[in-house]
Amino acid sequence: MPRFRLFGFETLADMDLATPMAKAVSAQGAELSFSCHSAEAQRVTGDALYLSKSLNASGDPSVQLFEVSGSSWLMRFPEIADFYLRPGEIECRLVDPALVYMVDVLLLGHVMACYLERQGILALHAGALAVGNQAVLLAGDKGAGKSTMVTSMVAAGYSLMADDIAAVEEVRGTVLCRSAFPQVKLTPEQLERFAKGESRSYPRFHPGFTKLSVPVADLGAFDPGPCPVGAIYLLERGSDESLLIETLPPARAVVELARQSFLGHILEVTPMVRDRFAHLVRVVRTVPVKRLRYPDGLRHLVDVHAAIERDLEVRK
Repeated sequence: MPRFRLFGFETLADMDLATPMAKAVSAQGAELSFSCHSAEAQRVTGDALYLSKSLNASGDPSVQLFEVSGSSWLMRFPEIADFYLRPGEIECRLVDPALVYMVDVLLLGHVMACYLERQGILALHAGALAVGNQAVLLAGDKGAGKSTMVTSMVAAGYSLMADDIAAVEEVRGTVLCRSAFPQVKLTPEQLERFAKGESRSYPRFHPGFTKLSVPVADLGAFDPGPCPVGAIYLLERGSDESLLIETLPPARAVVELARQSFLGHILEVTPMVRDRFAHLVRVVRTVPVKRLRYPDGLRHLVDVHAAIERDLEVRK
């Protein structure tokens, strides 16, 4: 059975994922098991914790979250799959076997983010890279250039830790980032700009999206982590030539990190919201959260890389 390391968990699965995975560290007992099989959706009693405003073709909320029991949650994607989340276990019941390609999309996105949060690990919508012996997190609103910045740093020799979900936890006064999996999602234009060697054909991450699934080995290196977090940067692209890094006040930093949570819109209506807020406060007390405003244009990226390195050296 496939074994791999996913967000720091030694994972045992009953199927190979299409996405490249980090190698397992130990052949001993797994910390997480993942199984997938075909099954009809079961009726759920009780109120939903969350129902998305977006609807599928049948008019049902496209993402649904239920508490099945005190230790078991159901994340439902109607007419596609049900994912049961239990301590140490994720079970996928594939409602439509023809949509098996969606298992990777859902598991490595919403489902793992929810599982991480239930284990007390923050799932931030951010890229993460190893810069020296520290992890650097890059977040930002749509259009801030996060994907391009992460890819440019990998191509420049910094090791990838996470492309889209940065798993962060405060452990006895130290904030650590867990590595996700060795893949990046790139537009064809980003691939042409940053890929090394001969061009290859890559599958789309999702049939409806233009981004491609690219093994990080075709761009650079992967760091299996975990690493202590040196800083969290909130990216902003500017219209002038200036490059600015400024530390946010703690209260503002907590608000911004809450905004950058991968499932913030879902988790804020669950019983987890109070513990998550306390966790964010502990992170902000330990790690600086900074606004990084940089000039638009690919030619400026190397200057941003250097500015991040200098900023981390100052903190040391």
